[in-house]
Amino acid sequence: MANPAQQTTQDGTSTASDLHQALIRLAEPARAALSGTADSLTDAVLREIRETMLPREITLCISGRAAATLTVAQRRIAGFTLQDSADPSSAAEDPETAAQLFAARLQLLQAGGKEGKISFRRRPCAAPQGAGTCSAGTLAAALAAASGSRLDHFRARALPQATAWLFCPRSTKEMQGDGPETLLTQLDAVRRALASKAARPASARMPVPKPDCLLLPVTPQLHILAASDGGGLLLLALPPEAARTQAAAWAGLYR
Repeated sequence: MANPAQQTTQDGTSTASDLHQALIRLAEPARAALSGTADSLTDAVLREIRETMLPREITLCISGRAAATLTVAQRRIAGFTLQDSADPSSAAEDPETAAQLFAARLQLLQAGGKEGKISFRRRPCAAPQGAGTCSAGTLAAALAAASGSRLDHFRARALPQATAWLFCPRSTKEMQGDGPETLLTQLDAVRRALASKAARPASARMPVPKPDCLLLPVTPQLHILAASDGGGLLLLALPPEAARTQAAAWAGLYR
């Protein structure tokens, strides 16, 4: 990828215009939810955790059939048991270990190949006691770390600090994300601006996209970091100091 300073004036002007329009949209209230298909299994589970405050035993159903049972309270998951599994709900004592355990079970459920409408049945339960718990963000980071690529490892490191995030994997068009709807819509505005630029024909000898990291100061309280590698794109909404820290972490990972 050519250095931005070496690009033609026309290309630089177009890029600046795209990003300027995206930043204008960032300042506007969100008018609609993100468009897209039904939630993936991961997205549905993460949202269920993020939206559950009171202690609940949650049965995850696929096509109306129970597939797993989650124990959630205070937006933290304390148990994840697969249907007909003899494994204990959790044997972890710290958030990172709990996240790795729950991520492995979620991946096992995904690998089972079950498809169909995802739904949840909820009922009150006692507050979890003495079990390892983790937030939706920590679970998402553990899932990312298990994927293996450098961008996935960066995502695993950065997600716990992000207020909101969007991830477009290189191997699928299915977009993943988590966070307040307003911020997700703002991140999607930047994603669409960057996608529009990438789709613009430039040269018959277009090189393979190289890893790139762009930091956009949106407001004094909010920066957006856009990281890409091999067709995958990660967008993070971060406080300014965390954004600078993660930009430095990116540089260290890809140098």
